[in-house]
Amino acid sequence: MGNLHLRGSYHSNKDEDKCSADFHKRILSAKSGQLLHTCSFGKWIRHRRKICGFTGKTDFSTLREAHRRSGILVKPDTTDGRYFAVSWKSKSEIVILEKLAWWVGSVKVPRVPVPDTEDPNWFRHAQHNRTRKECSVVGYRNGLAVVQINCDRHFTIAKFYILDLFQKTCVGHFVVMYHTRRWYECYISPNKRRIMLRPDHLTRVVVLPDSYVIQNLTLFVGPSESPVVATIPPAFRTHALTYNTKLGDDFVILGADQDIEIRKLPDWSLEKHVPNLNISASIHQIRSSPTGDFIAIRYVHPIHSREYSTNFVAVLSYPKLDIVMRVDVRGCYWPVSEVINLQVFPRFSPSESCIAVMRNCSYKRKVFVYKLPPVQSSLQHLCRRTVLQLVPLKDTEKLPLPNKLLDYLQFREKTTAGVF
Repeated sequence: MGNLHLRGSYHSNKDEDKCSADFHKRILSAKSGQLLHTCSFGKWIRHRRKICGFTGKTDFSTLREAHRRSGILVKPDTTDGRYFAVSWKSKSEIVILEKLAWWVGSVKVPRVPVPDTEDPNWFRHAQHNRTRKECSVVGYRNGLAVVQINCDRHFTIAKFYILDLFQKTCVGHFVVMYHTRRWYECYISPNKRRIMLRPDHLTRVVVLPDSYVIQNLTLFVGPSESPVVATIPPAFRTHALTYNTKLGDDFVILGADQDIEIRKLPDWSLEKHVPNLNISASIHQIRSSPTGDFIAIRYVHPIHSREYSTNFVAVLSYPKLDIVMRVDVRGCYWPVSEVINLQVFPRFSPSESCIAVMRNCSYKRKVFVYKLPPVQSSLQHLCRRTVLQLVPLKDTEKLPLPNKLLDYLQFREKTTAGVF
């Protein structure tokens, strides 16, 4: 029970529209938590994800740059599942390519001044390879990207550019000082008003001290539009973290051990604490749905392992923060597939009608789609769920609707803090 049998290959939009309508009818008749569809990962990438309503611009096949970032595999997805390749066109121009070809272009950036360092070996590093630069998009949300650049000359300093990909402009830049080179996690708030940074998972767990500071922060936008750039306190270095659309920019949701916390920024004061979620391991991944009605957590054990004895995804409702469904995603270890499983999945559909998880079976990777429980909300919200289930997110611009409604469909409307 639960398989949706779709025959043949699909080369026309009419066939896909018909299958999408059939899948939507199945959602309406299914019970909460029921398995709606399962298929191989290859079929999911080619066309099944569109039929199941996962019409966002997420790249489900990215390796998440595992070849450059060492450590455990359970890492936060701070780029919304999208893969950006960064390179330099010239000394003052960055080229960004997206794997799904949604955005291809270049952005002119200014020179970032760096503080003087007292490292006696910097000249030797520079002479060894003067042009070597490691570039990566470490944070992305709704057109705003944060690019980290590591160069050999100042190997204790990481440079960052804040880029508006819609306008193809540089919003600002800054540097982060640390005692050794490393990558950073970057979290951007729903309305792009706050940018929070901390060293990556391997750094924040095993490396001390946590004395990393932001310097030379320069913003090129007005005071009312400029984001606040800050670091995450060392006290929360082992916590899984996410923003929530309903909570807005001034609150974050933290997961540690088996507890969930809501803290207010910028003082990180505790606003709500839900202890002991009755799960069998510690929380290592947390993700919020597009509209904020659901929160997905992943708890695994043991964390430093290739095959986990415990690997569950649980879905919590907001604002109650109680578990509404659990999915066992244990499977065999594939080097590439496990990275995708633990960093890209689970994924909420844009309509928030269903959730997709991945499991590595013996001979193939498989994707499972489950129905999410209904949410008691406004008629406008229910209409958006239906529209996004039937219309691809990229095609909503073609709908004959006012700009305000299009912004609502594409989650571009301004959000305010919700009630706990």
